[in-house]
Amino acid sequence: MRNVTPYRATGTPDANAGSIYGQGGLFGVPGVNPVLVNAMVNPIGIDRILQWVGTDEEQPLYDALVYIGSTGHTQESGCATCGKPYWRECMQTAVFGRFCQQTPEMQFDQIGTRLNRGVPRMSLYGSITDPTGSVLVAQGQEIRDVFALSVASVAYNLRMIHGQMLWTGNPVNNAGGYQEFKGFDLLINTGHFDAITGLACNALDSYISDFGSAVVGDTGSPSIVTAISGMLRSINYRISGMGKNSEGATTYLVMSPMHWEVVARAWACEYGLTCNVGATVAQDALEIAALRDQFMSTMQIPVDGRMYPVVLDNLMATTQAAYGNTTKFCGDIYAITTTLEGETIIWGEYQNFETTGGAVIADLRALFGATPIAVTDGGKFLHAPTFSGGICFDVRTFTKPRLIARMPQLSGRLQNVCVVPVGTYPAPTGSGLYGELTGGSSIKPNLYVYP
Repeated sequence: MRNVTPYRATGTPDANAGSIYGQGGLFGVPGVNPVLVNAMVNPIGIDRILQWVGTDEEQPLYDALVYIGSTGHTQESGCATCGKPYWRECMQTAVFGRFCQQTPEMQFDQIGTRLNRGVPRMSLYGSITDPTGSVLVAQGQEIRDVFALSVASVAYNLRMIHGQMLWTGNPVNNAGGYQEFKGFDLLINTGHFDAITGLACNALDSYISDFGSAVVGDTGSPSIVTAISGMLRSINYRISGMGKNSEGATTYLVMSPMHWEVVARAWACEYGLTCNVGATVAQDALEIAALRDQFMSTMQIPVDGRMYPVVLDNLMATTQAAYGNTTKFCGDIYAITTTLEGETIIWGEYQNFETTGGAVIADLRALFGATPIAVTDGGKFLHAPTFSGGICFDVRTFTKPRLIARMPQLSGRLQNVCVVPVGTYPAPTGSGLYGELTGGSSIKPNLYVYP
């Protein structure tokens, strides 16, 4: 990592931040086909189903009534004092994460040049998308110059860390300007406590069960149908217990793509049929295959007569271990209730820089005619360029998100579920997770002409 003077470019451009079509540039090769194939694995995730809203609150407070009890029910005589009710409540809060990414330092007069007329501008085949499914670089879009590529890459990296922190975020990892919010691994868990007193609040604890690292569908393994059905029934019981209708809840089953392949296959075999995976009764084989195909094409599985939508997320933490002559992948399967009878109970928030800094930006424009700060995406991202020597510059981009789980007791997690998938599922490019595919070079050798 470079040492940089805070809030100021160094005046020394990064070696690979010149013209990407120039001498030694990423695409600076004459005669190359202008179609740039996107061979990356894009992230997908739960981010696409979450509602995100901007806010200026640093530490919101959400209260819950967790207990009504009595001091007693005995009475010494007909006119003696009676027992009295008493109550307990539990306060929750949430903190922002803070993530930053910056472009390489660039020299303005090096941007946009080409080695010669034989070097074409590259156009992308296959879009680059983020975990929400939003397009960062569209199919057919021309890669204009190093600045355009840098800005798109900054957006990709910020959305990547954001997608991973939705699961593994933990403020204990905060250091300097880097801050994490609480991800689902902490929010959908036991051990909740009151934000003011620190007292335990097990009434808010999520449903947690352990599959014991067993392989789904293997001989002697627990039933995945029983395990997931038990989780959903427990959640629905809690919903009914609070005076609400479980039919009015939106609950998603969230798992990795490799888990879904195996769960759908095992669900088709176990749900309403008696069979062992790999030893199917012949006359049931086509029916089981049709059920599996139905589950995978509709992205839903049935529990107690209700179809539950399945969401795939390839940024969830997953481990690998040897399993005979193959490899098993282990991770958690979540049941996440996002709405209840029309009310959103799990959502995302971000510091809205338009709200918190809009007046300052307006003042800077009024006083100086311009501002070095830009805010985009409805206030979600803040961009700050820094300069040195007039033509050397970089751009820092910041975002401050967090998760709110107002009713964590209505979500659950089935831990340590292992699968042996039929296909291969490399992790998203740049994630640093299991089986990530990489390679290639960041510069091309110089093509010298006779001086």
